[in-house]
Amino acid sequence: MKNPDKTTPTPQACCGIGDHQAMINTKMVLHWLDKWAESSEKYWYAMPGRREMGCYGTGYNSWGVQTNQKYIGAMATLGINGHPHAMARALAALRFSLASHVSGDFQCTDGTRWGHTWIGALGIERMMHGVYLLRPYMTGQDKAALRRVLTSEAHWLAHSYARNGVRGVRAGLWARDGNNAPESNLWNGAFLWRVAQMYPDEPEAAAWRDGARTFLVNAVSIPADTASQPRCAGANFFPHYALDHHSYLNIGYMVICVSNAASLHFDLRIQGLPRPEELDQHQCDLWRVLRRMIFGNGRLARIGGDSRIRYTYCQDYLLPALFYAADHLGDAHAPALTRALLQLMAAEQAYSSDGSFYGKRLAGMARENHYYYTRLESDRADVLAMAVNYAPVARMPAATAKDFESSVAGGWHEPEHGVVLHRCATRLASFSWRASACAQGMCQPPDDGHLAEWAQNMGGAVYFTGAGHPGRRLDHEHTTCFDGGFVTCGTIVEGTEVMIDEGWRGKDLATHRIAFAALPDGHTVVGLEHVQTGPLRAYCHAAQGMHLNLPNDLYNRFKRTLTTRHGHITLKAPATAEKALCLDSRWANIDGKVGVLGLYGAETLAVARAAKRRAGQYPSLYVEEIAWFMQRGLKVFDSDSVIFDVGWAVASSIDARTTRRWARANRAAAVETDSPDLRCVRVRGLDERDYVVLANFGAKESRTALPVERDLATGKTVAGRTNITIGSGKAKVFQARRNPARD
Repeated sequence: MKNPDKTTPTPQACCGIGDHQAMINTKMVLHWLDKWAESSEKYWYAMPGRREMGCYGTGYNSWGVQTNQKYIGAMATLGINGHPHAMARALAALRFSLASHVSGDFQCTDGTRWGHTWIGALGIERMMHGVYLLRPYMTGQDKAALRRVLTSEAHWLAHSYARNGVRGVRAGLWARDGNNAPESNLWNGAFLWRVAQMYPDEPEAAAWRDGARTFLVNAVSIPADTASQPRCAGANFFPHYALDHHSYLNIGYMVICVSNAASLHFDLRIQGLPRPEELDQHQCDLWRVLRRMIFGNGRLARIGGDSRIRYTYCQDYLLPALFYAADHLGDAHAPALTRALLQLMAAEQAYSSDGSFYGKRLAGMARENHYYYTRLESDRADVLAMAVNYAPVARMPAATAKDFESSVAGGWHEPEHGVVLHRCATRLASFSWRASACAQGMCQPPDDGHLAEWAQNMGGAVYFTGAGHPGRRLDHEHTTCFDGGFVTCGTIVEGTEVMIDEGWRGKDLATHRIAFAALPDGHTVVGLEHVQTGPLRAYCHAAQGMHLNLPNDLYNRFKRTLTTRHGHITLKAPATAEKALCLDSRWANIDGKVGVLGLYGAETLAVARAAKRRAGQYPSLYVEEIAWFMQRGLKVFDSDSVIFDVGWAVASSIDARTTRRWARANRAAAVETDSPDLRCVRVRGLDERDYVVLANFGAKESRTALPVERDLATGKTVAGRTNITIGSGKAKVFQARRNPARD
């Protein structure tokens, strides 16, 4: 398995400006924005006593300020394209934003003034594409106020910049150390460069340009840069471009880094201003990795999960990133991905029916939390406006005969962060030990992101009374890659911090051992799990082996069809009540796309249904949870008790008939070994080959005799039954001679 080449990114050959309608349909996007502008009026606030000013959203500091600034970008774009009221709204919102800055004479609606923080430049960066459009309509006083705010922020960044109380530009691999700051370094560097180019007569302009270069060098930085780049304070990205942001593998913030480069890239081109070469540092290398984590339908494949609302923020900022990838990085597939992404956005707006982007799916948030809700609405409006403004100058990449799936096929592994992926035309398989909810796997067709929900997916689930979220911690892991797949094995501590009212506290209630293997058949993954309590008596109110999440929301029209040995079952969302549905079947097929199979340790598959949306800390999707072993209701486990011990398999891109045959070929998958610490299965793959997956869940090295032919990791060939030695906490995959007795 090879990682992407490390090369210096340079602009690729393009076909010229061409017809930007090939990238987007500008008229259609403006129509979506026009509908959104009408729906946004309910969140417009005119400033009492200052009729020339107003704001979209709460008008509070922090994200409230940025919400209003993104609104400015969207409304300015609509105004310049003929919307009757948008220009006035944009100017009023801009005046409020400029006046409520720390350098101004007004304040935010919460009584504070914004600015001079590590994140203050972000909202400005995201509104500037619209501010440029407003300049012909601004008064001399408006222009002076704009200059005042921009230069004040630039001066603070150049001389007083601090993040989390620590002065100066910083960088670091791990979020826990407080120095991981790729996104803010990028937008702050972009901002300094932008202001220096806008106001070259400012005495500090040269210093701002120099500061911009330092920030940008410390944005998409990797360990090798610390030796080759004098300005580099440290690495934010791992050597193969994994990012530990918000303390998990954060695919979304990898996107944010590219999106901020895109904003400055296109704004400078439109304004005819020079660009810093540091802006592109490792962007090409990062994109080579990131594009592997985009489903063919435009959805981000968040193999490390997401701690926020599904299908919003970072997903939205993929749009300008795709423009940059097409224009500057020469990605021939970016235009098609852009159109697919826009279709997702259009589908949700149509579902909302009132012109808003999220008015129906996030209706609860819209009723109760205007601060967060308007933030999300303004993100989508702003990126759509960027698309309108950037499309006329975006160069189309040279065409390629290679299809998208072929271009992203293969493996990727970041050993230090504990994440591995393998992708082919029929399967996207991954496992991330440091995901947002810890231990998250995936196995699904790579062209359908609607099947994916991240939270603890395929990582099992154990919930103790009084345990917090996520209530688990990685103890150790080990991963091995081979041609066509990988195998990984590790231990998760469950019930890490437990508090039961009133007064009892405990920790580390159970160990959850997991082995996860992607077989080289291009379809199948195998999971082995063993959960055992520690020295304390434990109160477990729910547990699931496998824990396969299945979104059942607007993008699949609230209906999923499962096929089992008994026939078809239709799951309509939402369920009428919280309940567990017993399938009375060890196999099931989902919508003719994904097969699920129990191998040992349980009697039947089951589905945990919910009457409300769930998915993450801020529930935003209806989700069915498919389990191989399910416990619901409080159960008490003595010390050193096994909660569950199961093996299962999932196969992507197979229909119900194939799933039935596959299940029949794997009727007796469990393999007995010479040690109670070992777990072993023999699985018939979809390539009609037999594979043996062996895991050592014990504390010591172990040996057992198995009938295998070849170790896939080493390529070593053996004949007949042989003794296998396997270290503690490790797993291996072997190819075995086909057993005719199982046919």
